Amino acid sequence: MTLGYHHQQRKAPAADFKSTHNPVTQVRFDDNPDEGELDPRHDTQAQSNGDEPILREDAWSALEQENAQLRMQLAQLQQQTVRAKATGNVAKQLQSIFEHQQREEIWASEVEIQAADFIYVSELQDLVAMPVAQCKAHVCQLNFQAVQREDGNKHWQHVHNALLQMPWVRQFKTITAVQNGPSMQVHLSLKRSSELKSEY
Repeated sequence: MTLGYHHQQRKAPAADFKSTHNPVTQVRFDDNPDEGELDPRHDTQAQSNGDEPILREDAWSALEQENAQLRMQLAQLQQQTVRAKATGNVAKQLQSIFEHQQREEIWASEVEIQAADFIYVSELQDLVAMPVAQCKAHVCQLNFQAVQREDGNKHWQHVHNALLQMPWVRQFKTITAVQNGPSMQVHLSLKRSSELKSEY
């Protein structure tokens, strides 16, 4: 008896998927043309009770869906990496500007007074402390420290969101936050990130 085997080509990813993802995020799978062929040495696994070979369309469809999900997850992770890298670069630039620029006394003092009250206004004093709140000409630096070191970065998203709700923060056009375990450093600037390139 001769067994026949059917090889079904993989379906190309949907057009909407390709249009919303950068080409570098695509995943290249093994293009071996023989990958989809069943090995005659294992033909008993591909036979029904009637000794007729079958192709489990439902299983194949499930695999393709899983592959599409994996591609999407990979694309999301790569986008997050790009955003994190960009944020890190801006944070370093703001740190450099903060270290070199002169202090605008009146504006800096006003913002520092409001920043000093942030922890208590937001009722965060039991979770974090803010040992540093300092401003210069158009950049401010806020350093936060978890009250309990074992909390790690447990509260940083909550602290960051609460900070953005403060009326005095709305004047800033660029805000970066870098977490490092039990500490978080925030920089705020009156300028947009595109305007910072000409400074230091």
